[in-house]
Amino acid sequence: MRYPRLLLPVLLLLLSAGFAQDVLPVAASRPRVGLALSGGGALGLAHVGVLKYFEEHHIPVDALAGTSMGGLVGGLYATGLSAEQLQHIALTAQWDELLRTSPRYQDRSIAEKQDWFNTELGVTLRFKRNLSLPNGLNSGQLLALMLSRYTAGYSDLASFDELPTPFRCVSTDLTNSQAFTLDRGSLPLAMRATMAIPGIFTPVNWGNRVLVDGGVVNNIPVEVARTMKSDVVIAVSLETANATPQSLATLAGVLKQVVSVVVTQNERRSLASADLVIAVQVQKFDSVTYTEASGIIAAGYAAAQSMSDKLLPYELNDADWNAYQQHRASRTRPTPERGKIVAVSSPVPAVEKDATEELRRKLPGETTREELEKTLTGVASATSLPAVYYDWRGGQRAGYEVSLQRRQDGGEVLLRPALSMQASGGEPTRVSLRISGAGVREGDYKARLLSEVSIGYNPGLHIEYYRPFGGRPYFVAPGFILQRTDYESYTGNTYADALRDRYAGSLYAGLGTWRFIQWRAGTTAGYDRVNKPISVDGIRASSQGFVNLETSLLVDKQDNTVLATHGLRFSGTLGYSVRTQSYPYLQTSYRRTIPLHKSGLTGFVVANADSSFGRKLDYYEQYTAGGFASLDAYRVQEFHANTLGDLGGGVYLPVPGVKLGSWKPIVALSHAVGRFDLGSHGWQTHQSSSIGLFGSSPLAPVGVVLSVSEDGRLRFRFVFGRF
Repeated sequence: MRYPRLLLPVLLLLLSAGFAQDVLPVAASRPRVGLALSGGGALGLAHVGVLKYFEEHHIPVDALAGTSMGGLVGGLYATGLSAEQLQHIALTAQWDELLRTSPRYQDRSIAEKQDWFNTELGVTLRFKRNLSLPNGLNSGQLLALMLSRYTAGYSDLASFDELPTPFRCVSTDLTNSQAFTLDRGSLPLAMRATMAIPGIFTPVNWGNRVLVDGGVVNNIPVEVARTMKSDVVIAVSLETANATPQSLATLAGVLKQVVSVVVTQNERRSLASADLVIAVQVQKFDSVTYTEASGIIAAGYAAAQSMSDKLLPYELNDADWNAYQQHRASRTRPTPERGKIVAVSSPVPAVEKDATEELRRKLPGETTREELEKTLTGVASATSLPAVYYDWRGGQRAGYEVSLQRRQDGGEVLLRPALSMQASGGEPTRVSLRISGAGVREGDYKARLLSEVSIGYNPGLHIEYYRPFGGRPYFVAPGFILQRTDYESYTGNTYADALRDRYAGSLYAGLGTWRFIQWRAGTTAGYDRVNKPISVDGIRASSQGFVNLETSLLVDKQDNTVLATHGLRFSGTLGYSVRTQSYPYLQTSYRRTIPLHKSGLTGFVVANADSSFGRKLDYYEQYTAGGFASLDAYRVQEFHANTLGDLGGGVYLPVPGVKLGSWKPIVALSHAVGRFDLGSHGWQTHQSSSIGLFGSSPLAPVGVVLSVSEDGRLRFRFVFGRF
């Protein structure tokens, strides 16, 4: 008769276990521990050290709440990653790339790497379609992929309580000026929202809410951790250096401190309600210096270690710790390394249709996660979409689901200014301001309007409407050109110049709409007006109409267009110019950059070849050489040739241990040889050896070069902006 009495409690216990799977089981003999992690940029990596100490000393985390970087670290830990894995991520992540405000050069569309559009300055100004400022600089695409990588298996959570460690993150809702706690929905998007630093990252749209970094209102979410059924809440705060009169001597310093005061005030209110505070001493570190990750993590570990006596009551014995770890492991959802794309979604139907077509064409079967991320990076760059996420769907239709974020306010305009200057004795100083722009409408997948305006030396206007056909690799590109070109010639120390104004239209079609390779064929037709009818070798140059029929190939896999560290660039054009004196032509350029040593030593090879295949050209159509990057020891356009070729190479090395502000000096050595068909003057060969000092200033690359020719002639040259 005693069994029925025992049966009811047993059944209730089993039922309660089934309905309480969202809460980590905690023995009655110990309190339920909640952890609140604060924001702080790079300083937030200290949380990794705290978690490392907790794991080594068997201190459980039953609930976790974080803000900003605390939300990022906490969210990754909540997915089941260990502190050791978090440390590996922190030390190997390319933080400068993840948090950069401009797209990486290698991730730009190949349409934006054409010679006429290829800018040197690594700054992109993002505007709305009506040229008003956007709501942030960085859409966070690379960060989106990193978050997707570690959260892909948790796409169908009813709430974040179902994670291996129950989790919350805090953001600020700009629509009502209040804190908003994210406890369900897209986990990577929630983590992106909590660290959407105002003015840097674009806000995250979450239903009718517009979310930014939660540090503005609740930088240490103690009360959030308390609401997660925590008996004890341990807060981790980051103790930074106090402001000094010197640090407040600039507007930027004052504004930074104003934000710091707001954050400090809400931190104090939160810390007052914590049961235990681990204060990490990070005064000697900066919130943007991710290169100090190792030291910051060590500071977090040391702070937890200094509280060992107060943390001792929360340490578990081996049996209880193993049970805690096993339960946490049982809730992890590892993502398979291979799978098919089973769904593609976008709020814009036209974008969804084209993206689905392209992704199924590029990844028709099973693919690896690495290949998927490379492809999605290409999608984001070729389309200029804000971000692309992915997750993993289980069940009968298991595979990757891709989600494309929409452009806001009808589209966007990207502007890239580039100021260049070249100065050397015995020749004119050349200054030019180039502003390249790319306009993209909200409903466009990869189509864009490209334009460039040049002011100063060689002023002009170039416009091209680049229109791919949906998700296919084909495109058509009509355009318009208005260009003035200066032509210099020298007789001894006497300098003379001439001008050519070109008015032309163009129409091209081709193959290749992504990042690295494009082939096109078409025509440019128009009228050349010259200010001087110059005769060379019996051919008189005059104003005339022309039609150029040509085909070209562009391959650009460089990591940068200035002082690249690896990759190659090849540009080749073969055509026929129909004019008074018609001629075939070939123009090619090649550059290969190879890293030689981990110190930054880099080797490079450059080559150029231009030819009219034995035809004599008029003065304005001849190929020119001389000047920086084309036999430095000679003046710009010192050689005018019907056919020319040059080959050069060298090395450059960052000066170790030297940094003046943002200036990182680089020493370069190079040698070049050129051979030229100078018409009636015959073939000539010339050489140039150079040593230069270069670097990247806040505005543009800058350098000084000393060159010597084969006959001992020296030339000093200053270059700014365009290399």
